[in-house]
Amino acid sequence: MPIGHVVFDIDGTLIDTEAAFQLALQETMEEFLGHSNSLAELHYTFGMPTETTLRVLGFPDVAAAHLVWERKCMEKLGKVRLYDGIAQLLDALLLRGYSLGVVSSQSRKEYEMVFLPLGLGDCFGTVVLLEDTVKHKPDPEPLLHYMQVTGTKPEEILFVGDSSGDMICAREAGVVGALACWGRYPAQIDAHYQASRPGQLLDLLFQLEAAERL
Repeated sequence: MPIGHVVFDIDGTLIDTEAAFQLALQETMEEFLGHSNSLAELHYTFGMPTETTLRVLGFPDVAAAHLVWERKCMEKLGKVRLYDGIAQLLDALLLRGYSLGVVSSQSRKEYEMVFLPLGLGDCFGTVVLLEDTVKHKPDPEPLLHYMQVTGTKPEEILFVGDSSGDMICAREAGVVGALACWGRYPAQIDAHYQASRPGQLLDLLFQLEAAERL
């Protein structure tokens, strides 16, 4: 069965939020913990649900820190940008008849305040966010939920993400995973496929379509 759905993570895949979010996290650490880590040291938390990050970093009052981090992120929205080539990729995929979706650990509030203002919300038919599942990436539940909502099978989906958690989620859901390596920290992560720029995903889909016809 050919791939008909291309599903994307958001942070580090569609948009570059790391500078804004991690700078805000550093400031929140200074305020609550009296110290902060470098951006490189914090990179492993990028893409985690906010409350998971705060617990991992040892914040004693996660709820209070969440509010402060969120406020500081909103102050830095000017640093958020689409990765080069993403808008053109989405247009090309839609023209070729693919259904596009999102599976992200962003909360609905973050999605509405950070992602939707960039003007791409109408591209995506199905969006799975933090509140939509009990478990989150790397658990496969978010992709399984996407399949349940859309009535798709694993072999019909290509999932594009930038982290090991994304690729584990894809693998455990039985979905083909493509690692987005165009962000800040291209990593040696186990994935079915890798793409150094968004346009390479079109080449990958052509290859998969050709293999399907054999």
